[in-house]
Amino acid sequence: MLSLEALPPGTPAQIAAVAGPPTFVERMKELGLVEGTVITVLRRSLFGGTLQIRCGNGTLAVRLPFATAICVEPVTQSRRLRESIWQAV
Repeated sequence: MLSLEALPPGTPAQIAAVAGPPTFVERMKELGLVEGTVITVLRRSLFGGTLQIRCGNGTLAVRLPFATAICVEPVTQSRRLRESIWQAV
């Protein structure tokens, strides 16, 4: 398991945990960043202040201090295929 900050761009990962104060965890839930959600880092800002991520059909900008509080697990190719099949049903 690694933090969202350490995830290389283009690598899909599933959120394993969101740590922090209850208000932070609640705000992440409102944005759709909850355990089990598959996300992908699209790009990092020029000076490393934020990450642009894909979450579902949308994109979000996440500040690095927040990204370090989100733990993720990289998703394998076979797992992505299974999930895409289930979403199509």
